[in-house]
Amino acid sequence: MVKYEKEPMEIRIDVANGNYEVALEITAHMDTVYTVYCQNRRFVTVDRKIRAGETQKLTFVVNVCDYIRRDAAYTVDSIQIYIVCDSELAVVPSYVPVKIPTLYIIGDSTVTDQPAEYPYDPEKTYCGWGQVLPMFLDNQIAVSNHSESGATTKEVFRLHFETLRRKLRPNDYLMIEFGHNDQKDPELDAFGGYERYLRWFVDYARGRAVKTILNAPINRIIFDDNGKILNLLGEYRDAVKQVSEWGHVPFIDLWTATTDFFEPLGLYTAKKYFRHDEESQDYTHTNDLGGTIVAKLWATMAAEAGIRGLSEHILTQQLAIGEIKADPNAPKESNAWEFERLKSIGLGTVPADLDADISHL
Repeated sequence: MVKYEKEPMEIRIDVANGNYEVALEITAHMDTVYTVYCQNRRFVTVDRKIRAGETQKLTFVVNVCDYIRRDAAYTVDSIQIYIVCDSELAVVPSYVPVKIPTLYIIGDSTVTDQPAEYPYDPEKTYCGWGQVLPMFLDNQIAVSNHSESGATTKEVFRLHFETLRRKLRPNDYLMIEFGHNDQKDPELDAFGGYERYLRWFVDYARGRAVKTILNAPINRIIFDDNGKILNLLGEYRDAVKQVSEWGHVPFIDLWTATTDFFEPLGLYTAKKYFRHDEESQDYTHTNDLGGTIVAKLWATMAAEAGIRGLSEHILTQQLAIGEIKADPNAPKESNAWEFERLKSIGLGTVPADLDADISHL
């Protein structure tokens, strides 16, 4: 991904809540590249090349929706478009309302819409994979991301879900991914409170003729001395699978997919896809590079799952992940000490045998 120096050009179009098809006519004065986001930095296109004097038409769908955060309820009354480019572009926007299904997402920081700072560096940003997902869907499905950093199943049930109660319509989708913060609350153990809230969401959606998709949480990249990723969320993955079988709803196993993808890379390479800068390294939250990989993993599995009304709208030709290999010259690294830090800040429930597994560290 390109590093951009300039802040985005912003376009706002006043509209009511709903789904809209937006068209942009973009003309360049010189050869350049540009990136387009909508709403809370949901990806539309990344690093698209355009030649001097060329006009390109970009069409995409946007969901405009009020939302709730723990600090307040937010009214959204506009289509919000952000165009990032280090050269001047002439942009003419237009839009029409469309009646298409909406994919509503509830979850935590690993899937939420995360902002970026400018000058922009894709490795230094936080990026929830849900904000990348619109790039891999055609214009027949809109994405509405109601995830929030720090959220648990219980918090969303009691607070955030109030907006969605009024918005969900028959044939919409409710996609769910939790676990990282539930794991910090003993009341939300995998086969206890966590599972009960997941079952409630499935039941509620079924009662509204809304289709549920259950995701296992992505795994943290915490490696032991043997180059294996610690099983910190495996029980939460198993609980999600159990609920999916009980409710007969699609199960997307992101826990296994992210473990299988990042573990062979080793810590030295894997951590490049999680948010980092000169002073800090994150092992839970992907950056824009990693968020794009996880979104592609999800879209690949969702396409294969044959989810009626959704799978056929996934742009499978865009899901290839370039070859990434472990660095053969990388130093041998372990960050299992990060597990102890997580426990010190309240990681309450982990697989029962894990403490024994790493007692030597």
